Amino acid sequence: MRLLNKTVFITSAQHPCAEAIVTGFAGQGADCFIVDEDAGKAEVLVAHIQSLNGRASAFQCDVTKRTQVDEAVSRAVGEFGRIDVLLNCSGVTHEGDFLDFTEESFNRCLQRGPKAYFLACQAVGRRMAEQRSGKIINLLTTDARVASGESAGNSAAYSSVDAMTRAIAQALGFYGVNVNALVYGPMNFISLTAEEAAERLRRIPLGRLGKPEDLVGAAIFLATGDSNFVCGESLYVDAGYSNAAVTEDSFRPVWGRSWGRFDIPRGQQ
Repeated sequence: MRLLNKTVFITSAQHPCAEAIVTGFAGQGADCFIVDEDAGKAEVLVAHIQSLNGRASAFQCDVTKRTQVDEAVSRAVGEFGRIDVLLNCSGVTHEGDFLDFTEESFNRCLQRGPKAYFLACQAVGRRMAEQRSGKIINLLTTDARVASGESAGNSAAYSSVDAMTRAIAQALGFYGVNVNALVYGPMNFISLTAEEAAERLRRIPLGRLGKPEDLVGAAIFLATGDSNFVCGESLYVDAGYSNAAVTEDSFRPVWGRSWGRFDIPRGQQ
């Protein structure tokens, strides 16, 4: 129980990776305070945690509004006494042709991304500074580093949060607070055509897309004492996707050249 008697503040129940990560935290003994603009979504995740004998509470909150974020933080401290970990996961993904990408969609990426992350980091950061300890985890996608033609909004939002993470780490590190980013790549819940999935698989030598459960171990690492000397970093859990250049077929094993799922032949593992 590496998070026993620790309280985690989670800024969204709707993120596709939230349930897996929060379940992992609860499995390590953490109390979970889950906020969402849709109270019903937060309550569903709370019920899931409670079904596993964990402690959790839900609270309705628009994380793009300072007054509501401040109220949620006060409520969490009032109920659990303190906040030890902040998981910022309210970011949204909008993909579409750049020439048709709307101003409204672009603004939503920025509102739910850098603005919301900033508000939560500041409100929770004040509490952590007072207690001289805490862990902040900003959940991002590889759009923070690797751009594609349909990801203008995502790239603007997540690259901003990536840079902001380093800045906030410098500001709060003096108070014993570790601020880092957790970054994931192509996932199995993203809507992709067979050709689109295959294009991504060509950049992932492990031969599969990511799953929300793949992030749990890294999230626990960043939330616990194991990461006490890690500050201002972006931990990429993407099977090397963001670092991969084009690898020509002549440098691949024959069975790794297909644009789709492949299995490693026996004797070549």
